[in-house]
Amino acid sequence: MLVIQALGRVDKHGQISPTCADASSMNASQNPLSSLALPPSTLSALLRAGYETTHDLDASNAETLAHDLSIPLPSSQALLSLSQRKNATADLRRPPLSLSQPASGLVGPPAARIRTGCEPLDGLLGGGIGRGRVVEMSAAPGIPTDAIALGLVRSFLGAEAEGGGAEDVMVVDAQNGVTVSALRNALPGTMHRRVSHVAINTLPRFVAFIVSLPSVLRTKPKIRLVVFSSLHTALLPRTSLKPTSQLKTTVYEHLKQMLLRLTASGVTVFITAATSTKMLDADKSPATFSASARAVMVPILPATYLPSAYATRVLAGWTGAGTCVLRVIAPPGSGDDAPVKEEMMEIPYRQTREL
Repeated sequence: MLVIQALGRVDKHGQISPTCADASSMNASQNPLSSLALPPSTLSALLRAGYETTHDLDASNAETLAHDLSIPLPSSQALLSLSQRKNATADLRRPPLSLSQPASGLVGPPAARIRTGCEPLDGLLGGGIGRGRVVEMSAAPGIPTDAIALGLVRSFLGAEAEGGGAEDVMVVDAQNGVTVSALRNALPGTMHRRVSHVAINTLPRFVAFIVSLPSVLRTKPKIRLVVFSSLHTALLPRTSLKPTSQLKTTVYEHLKQMLLRLTASGVTVFITAATSTKMLDADKSPATFSASARAVMVPILPATYLPSAYATRVLAGWTGAGTCVLRVIAPPGSGDDAPVKEEMMEIPYRQTREL
């Protein structure tokens, strides 16, 4: 059974009521599916698959929808077209902006950034993690990604408290790196009560978590930051029962769709993972151990599970004793001439020993 542990008090129903701000922020793309002219059987199939609003449909694609509902591709395309027409009609019915509204009211605030508490990482990301973005940090052994994740949680909750906000955090721990006790020790006062903790260390439990996450977030709408600690442990289990390549592809696709839904709703995601070593020949083609081959450190997880338009990949590797380099990985297709962004980070020996 999947257990989501709240580190604080929740009501007897295990729910948090949405605030007025949450309710007013719902837009036309969040119409309930019942607003569409659908046959009862189709509506029931959508609800069973986890789709509840037209926003859920818009965050999907025809192929995924056809797979989820076990329907032909043309039928899923027709469903998406119907949802898009519904949203377009709702947009046209919105009242126009007042002509007397000041220009300052028409310009939204700059995209807020969440500081991680790690200055080199914040500098690399232009001041922190953008809200509604996904940042994956793949690091070599010994680099304290768990400490960075804890620092991000502390920074996020502290900034929200100072600003009078009440946004919460969910931590998904796959390797006992960011445990309940670690969170209690790292967060001052009663701040830990605003963190929900999920322990996942097997692929089946992770798949169950992906399926249940949308409904969990609907019951806890204040969660605006999700941290995945050592995600590779759940996706790449080190057991004799290895998942097939087809199964991994399916899981990665479902994970990608889940991340797309999170970013579409403004939830920020931070992922930590390990690295692996890849042998490359002089022409950068895959190679075996030979005189001309060289070892290159790469993220252990493939880029295919990330929504490329909303994700940033950071690679962290050692350059010497107590010093590592953080580097943004250029997205696929950028070419060899793409500019490289990197920052150096000093790591005290004591900090690595504490982890």
